[in-house]
Amino acid sequence: MWLPQQTDKKHGVNSLVTAIEKAIFSQHLKIGERLPPQRILAYKLNVNPTTVSRAYQRAAQKGLVGGQIGRGTYVLAQSNAALFSQVLSEREEGVIDLSINKLPCDDTILAINKAVEHANYYRDTAQYYEYIDQALIARYQLAVAQWLERSRDIHFQSEQILAIPSCQYAIHFIFKQCLTPGAVIIVEQFTAPGIIAAAKEYGLRLFTCKCDDQGLIPESLDSIITQTNAKLLITIPSNQSPMGTTLSTQRRQALAKVIVKRDLLTIEEDIYGMFATPSPLAKYAPQHTLLVSGFSKCLSGGHKVSFIATAHPVLKKLQNNIIETLWLISSSSASHIVTALEHQFIEQAIAHVNKNNIRKNRLINSIMSLSVTHTNPHHWLPCSHSFVQQAADHGIKLAHQENFAVTQDQLPLQHYRLSVHSVSEEHLKSAAMTLAKLRNTQDS
Repeated sequence: MWLPQQTDKKHGVNSLVTAIEKAIFSQHLKIGERLPPQRILAYKLNVNPTTVSRAYQRAAQKGLVGGQIGRGTYVLAQSNAALFSQVLSEREEGVIDLSINKLPCDDTILAINKAVEHANYYRDTAQYYEYIDQALIARYQLAVAQWLERSRDIHFQSEQILAIPSCQYAIHFIFKQCLTPGAVIIVEQFTAPGIIAAAKEYGLRLFTCKCDDQGLIPESLDSIITQTNAKLLITIPSNQSPMGTTLSTQRRQALAKVIVKRDLLTIEEDIYGMFATPSPLAKYAPQHTLLVSGFSKCLSGGHKVSFIATAHPVLKKLQNNIIETLWLISSSSASHIVTALEHQFIEQAIAHVNKNNIRKNRLINSIMSLSVTHTNPHHWLPCSHSFVQQAADHGIKLAHQENFAVTQDQLPLQHYRLSVHSVSEEHLKSAAMTLAKLRNTQDS
């Protein structure tokens, strides 16, 4: 049984939460492992049971642990601490990680970024090393607006673009500024772990909407709004994570009608939209949608600058918090992305990543007898209860369905997410051959 390290002072609520987080980082507490019962831990530490209870509650609010009748309190798979711990432990030689969507900086992406750096006017100026100024912000806004119009077929005024450090940060920021604890948010049946973690941090309630092979179903969205009186939807219409679905233009238009009719504030995460054909959902409900996107999946994950694009009145409220938005963005990152957009290096990077994804998806279709969409960076595949663990035993990391589940009743495990985005063709081929053998063994 895990116990926090004894100190000269009695443990308080904050020190217990810190001890839990450190134990997860160091893997002294593993994913799914139960924490000691509250009364036992209180006795062992010689503290009031209320102190332990409050510490467990706060750890749950941070997304570190969860509770379930009959299981007690246990470590969650989707917590930042657990994910970081997994990344560190899986750097061992021979592990092929198909669980994450991280852009690899291959020779072509490196060459494109070097070309961007060479063309970056700001690189030889003092501004490159200073806090970002209004002129660079305005240039970034204009460059993003122009790119959205030429590449995503959606029009925004430059002043309707808000620079933000990252898409994940944007979700946290919007939740903090626009919602109060207990507010209801509608999401897809399975959604990104970052969305689940952000909702827990701010005490928000997630309700799932039924999806089909395209994604959200308009009639189901209308129904769940009636049932929950929800005021906010967060959705990933293009290459949805984890399910890989992409809404058709017709479906987006139908959803937009529901959104407008119900006056539903909608966060559209479009980080994979550049790899899909339809225009963003925001095109059909511009006054109700906050379009959140960036370039970490096609050009550079190291340059922390993304954006919110919207015609919604809440933009004014978001823009007033410059300490939590613009001041967190470095001039070097913003100028790198500006240069890539203005010189259309972004298009080169997208085309390269798209070409790679098509080649990789054809490879797994052939080896694993699948029929996945060629342009998708990830796929949602059915499996048996033991398949993901068997793959891990063979050195292949897959993303469990439980990482994307909003409620426990969506389990037990029936699917896994497989990402082709972050590994080489050589590693993908090796992993696909192993996965095909494991599946054939189970089927026989």
